[in-house]
Amino acid sequence: MKSRLGILIGGEMSRLNKYNLFAANFVVLLMWIVICAFIDGEILRTFIPLIFLMDTTMMTVLMTGATMFYEKKEHTVHSILVTPVTVDEYLGAKMVSGVVNSLITVVFISGALYFIKGVTYNYALVVGGVIVTAALHTLIGLWMSYRSANFTNMLVNFMLYIFLCFIPTLLVDFGVLSERAGDWMILLPPESAGVLIGAAVATQDVWKMAVGYGWLIALTVALYLLVVRPRFVDYAMRELGV
Repeated sequence: MKSRLGILIGGEMSRLNKYNLFAANFVVLLMWIVICAFIDGEILRTFIPLIFLMDTTMMTVLMTGATMFYEKKEHTVHSILVTPVTVDEYLGAKMVSGVVNSLITVVFISGALYFIKGVTYNYALVVGGVIVTAALHTLIGLWMSYRSANFTNMLVNFMLYIFLCFIPTLLVDFGVLSERAGDWMILLPPESAGVLIGAAVATQDVWKMAVGYGWLIALTVALYLLVVRPRFVDYAMRELGV
């Protein structure tokens, strides 16, 4: 199983390169670095968590979705069904590649900021937050791919997800909802991710960190066991036209 999983992970990374998704991600990384080059001081330190948050949420979902739709064109899922590869191995490789891609971003951005700006932060906290956030949003990308007829449809579903997650936070910021209601916003995945990743540059409440990690891990396990894994076979059969 371990050897098959390693091969599958290597295949996932190769497909990201084959579909030019690595190149697209690299362009985005360069854009972030250019923006950071013109920012200094506390503004820059505040901006850093946003980079990693955008990458582990938006980019992870979009790259997962893009990979799934490219695979659909190449009938990759059809091939998987007639090999000894299990569903857990296939989905596990997707999750690992999503996490690895986000960690590559952390290394690239952190290195650039250190050499260009001399900026450092708590790398361990960034890595911890990125791993749990990227794992969850890889599964969200898979789930949205199951439900979407094409990539455009998946983009619409993703924008709806972002809208539903960020509107409550904005309502708290503008005083429409109370600060007590704001404490519940940590149950929104992007908000939890923001707390965990933001802890690398600013002190966060211990209870928020504990809830953030516990909640994102619980969501990841629940989404995998109750949604993504059970519905994979239905998705594969639909692609086969069965």
